[in-house]
Amino acid sequence: MNKFNFFSLKIRPTILVVFLIVVAIAVSLTLSLQYYFSKQIANDTIVNSVEQLSHKTEERLINFDHSSSDLISLLELSNGIATLPKKENHIETLRKFTTAIQTKNFIYAIYIGYDNGDFYEVINLENNENLKQQFHAKKGERWLFIKIIQQNNKRVEIQNFLNKNLETTREVVSSTDYNPIKRPWYIEASGSHDIIKTKPYMFSNLKSNGVTYAKKLSTAKGVIGIDISLQSLSKLLTNQVMVKGSHFYLFDEENEVIASNIKEDVFGDNLEQLLQASINKNLEVTKIKDKEYFVSNIPISSVYSNNEYLAVFVPKDEVMKPFNEKILYAIFLNVMLMTIILPIIWYSTKVIVSPIHKLEEENKKIQKREYDKVKLVPTSIREIHHLSKSLVVMSQSIKAHEESQIKLMDSFIELIASAIDAKSEYTGAHCNRVPILTLLLAEAASNKKDGVFEKFELKTEEEKRELSIATWLHDCGKITTPEYVVDKATKLETIYNRIHEIRTRFEVIHRDLIIQSYSKLQKAEDKSSVDLWLKSEHAKLKSDYEFIANSNVGAEFTSDADKQRIHDISKREWIRVFDDSLGISSGEKQRYTQNSTNVENVLSDKHSHIIKRTNFDKEKYEKSGFKQKVPTHLYNLGEVYNLSISRGTLTDEERFKINEHVIMTIKMLDHLPFPEYLKRIPEYAGAHHETLIGTGYPKQLTRNNMSIPARIMAIADVFEALTASDRPYKDAKKLSDAIKILSFMVKDEHIDGDLFKLFLESGIYLVYAEEYLLDEQIDHVDIGKYI
Repeated sequence: MNKFNFFSLKIRPTILVVFLIVVAIAVSLTLSLQYYFSKQIANDTIVNSVEQLSHKTEERLINFDHSSSDLISLLELSNGIATLPKKENHIETLRKFTTAIQTKNFIYAIYIGYDNGDFYEVINLENNENLKQQFHAKKGERWLFIKIIQQNNKRVEIQNFLNKNLETTREVVSSTDYNPIKRPWYIEASGSHDIIKTKPYMFSNLKSNGVTYAKKLSTAKGVIGIDISLQSLSKLLTNQVMVKGSHFYLFDEENEVIASNIKEDVFGDNLEQLLQASINKNLEVTKIKDKEYFVSNIPISSVYSNNEYLAVFVPKDEVMKPFNEKILYAIFLNVMLMTIILPIIWYSTKVIVSPIHKLEEENKKIQKREYDKVKLVPTSIREIHHLSKSLVVMSQSIKAHEESQIKLMDSFIELIASAIDAKSEYTGAHCNRVPILTLLLAEAASNKKDGVFEKFELKTEEEKRELSIATWLHDCGKITTPEYVVDKATKLETIYNRIHEIRTRFEVIHRDLIIQSYSKLQKAEDKSSVDLWLKSEHAKLKSDYEFIANSNVGAEFTSDADKQRIHDISKREWIRVFDDSLGISSGEKQRYTQNSTNVENVLSDKHSHIIKRTNFDKEKYEKSGFKQKVPTHLYNLGEVYNLSISRGTLTDEERFKINEHVIMTIKMLDHLPFPEYLKRIPEYAGAHHETLIGTGYPKQLTRNNMSIPARIMAIADVFEALTASDRPYKDAKKLSDAIKILSFMVKDEHIDGDLFKLFLESGIYLVYAEEYLLDEQIDHVDIGKYI
C-alpha cells in the first residue's frame, strides 16, 4: 500500500506538469529552431561579408598593381629621367612626380636610383599622418624632395622641403651612407626586364609596411620605383569590420602580415600558427584563448606571382549576441505567458478534479464497507458520470457478494463449533452458548462510559462480529485433541478402560492360587491349613484389586500412602504363557522390548507405554509466545504411573494435550487470512484460559497484555462450563454456586473483578440463566456480597 502511494500522482498537478512539459518541449523546439536558423543567417551574413571584403581587398591590390605598373611605364618614357635632374630642370621632373602621386594618393614616394649611386626621390608628406613628424616638417610643407649624390668624396643627402606650389621652403644637408644599388628593389629590378613587386617590408621613414614596384630604365642605367604604403589596405580592412572584435589579416605565403585592421595583435606569438592553420578553412569554429571564433581564409589573386591570403577571425559570441538577445526576449515572453496561463489551467482542471475527488470519497465508503451510503456523483463529464454509475453498481454487487460470503463463513464457523461440541458429549453446546454470554457482557461494557470501560466501545457491527467469531472459534483447537483424552473418566482409560485387563490378571492369579492349593494337597499337606491359606490369599487378592479398581476412578485425592500401596501391589507376579509381541501394530512394535522371562508384574510401567513427542520445535514454540511447560513425552500409558495420579484422571501429558487446544486454536486462526476488521480474532480466542497474574496458559499473559474482550471471554467460558447441564461427567452448578466460584476466581485474580461486578450489576447472569439454565439451577443470588 505504501509503495503504491509513493508512486501515485494527483490529477491536477499531473495535468499541469504534462501541460508544462508539452509547452516546454514546444518552446524549446521553437527556440532551438530559431537559434539554429539564426546561426545559419549569421553564418551566411559573415560569409557574404567576408567574400565582399576579400573582393574589395583583391580589387584594391589589383588596382595597386595595375596603377603602379602603368605609372612606372609612363614615367619611364618621360623626358629628363635618364640622368639626375639638373637644378634648372628638376622642377619639371618634380612636377611629373607630384602630379602622379596626387592622382594616386596611395603612393608614398616615387624615386630613381642610378648605377653611380645617385638617388632622386619625391615623398608625399601627406601620405601618412606620422610622416611630417618623422621628417620634422613645418607648416605649409607639402613635399619632400631628396637627392643623394657624391660630393667632395663623400655621400651627401640633400632634403628640400617644398610647399604645394613646389617652392623650396628650406633645405637640409647631411651626410649619408645610403646607396640605392644595394637595395633589394634595385637588385631585383636590375635582374629583370619586367616590372617587379617586392614582398612587404618595413619602410624606415614610415615605420610601417609597404611594397615597392620597380623597373629597370630602358634609356639609362638605373631603376625607377614607386613605394606603396599598405596603411591604406589596413584602413580598408578596418572599415569592413561588421562585428565587434573581428580580426582581419592580409598575409603572404610566409605568414608575413601585409595588412591588418588592428594595431596590436591580441593573438601574440600564436598569430603565425593561427594564420597557417586558417588556410583552407571556410568559416569553421576555432577556440583561441578560451574564446570561440569563426575562422575563414580566402586566397587573394594578384597579377604578380606573390601568393597572398585574407584571414578573417570573427568572435562567435559577438555574432550570436543579437540573436541570443532575441531568444532571451522570446523566453521572457513565454515565461510571462505561462505565468498568465497556468492559473487559468489550474482553475480549469477543477471541472475534472472535483468530481474525481467526490468519486474518491465514494470509493472510501466502499473501503469502509459503507455500501448503502455510496451515491451518484453529479457531473457534466460523461466518462466520469459513467464511472460514478459503475461505482454505485459495483458497491451493491460487492455488498451482495460480501453478505453471501459472510453468511457462508458464519455457517462454516457454526458448523465447526457444532462439530467440536458434537465430538464429545462432555462439552455439550459449549461453543454455541459462550458467544451469547460474551456478546451480552461486551455490549454492557461498551454502554458503560466510566471507569475501566471509559474508552472501550463496540462501535460497529463489524467489531461485534469480530468478537462473535472469536467466541465461536475459541475452542476450534479441540479438533486436534483425542476424544479418549477429553472423555477420560478413569485413570487407566485410553481407547478403553484398561482396568478390565488388570482384572483379568488378578483372575489369573486367583486361579493360580487354587492350583497351588491342589498342589499342596497332593503333597499331603493338611487340608484345613491349605483351605485357610487359600481363603486368606483370595481375600488379600480381592482387597488389592478392589483398592486398584477404586484408585482407577480418581474421585478422591491420592495420598502418598496410597501411591506406595499401588507400587507394592504392582510387584505381585503372574505367569504369561503366550507371546505378547504377536498381533500388535507397527507403532507398538517400535516401542516393544523383548522380556527375558514370562513372569510379569500384575501392574507395570513398560517401555512400550511411552509414546515419544516428535516434530516439536522448541525455538518456534517459544518465539510464538507460548510459555506453557511442555512434557517430555507425548503420552505415558504406564499403569502404575496413571494409577498414581494425585487428583483427577489425567496425567501431566494428557493435561497438556487438553490445554494444548488453545495453542492449536491460535495457530489455526493465525493461518487464516482474516481481513483487517477481523484481525483480532486470534487474540480474543486465544486468551480465554489466561489469568490476570500470568498463571494461565498458553502465554501466561497478565492484565496489561489482555484486552477487555479477551477478559470478557474468560468469564463467559468459565460461567458456561460451571452452569452447563449437559455434561455427563458432572452435575450442573446452581446459579448461586457458580457466582460464588467466580468470586473466588476474582480474589485469586484469575478473572477480571470489574467485569465480574458489571456481570452482576447489569443482571446479565440472570438473563442468561433464565434462557439456558434448568429451573432447578436458578436460585437466589445475593449480589451484595460480591459488589
